[in-house]
Amino acid sequence: MRKKFTTTLDEELIKKIKLRAIQEDTDVSKLLEKLIQEYLYEKTEKE
Repeated sequence: MRKKFTTTLDEELIKKIKLRAIQEDTDVSKLLEKLIQEYLYEKTEKE
């Protein structure tokens, strides 16, 4: 199940992630979800 999540980020960071999403032909939410999953996986593997 997907759920809406709102947060605040640095303006320049938002611009960069939007550009990267366009370059990768995806949307920001999918890109952020992938990055968060990778981050959590790495942290779990190190514990």
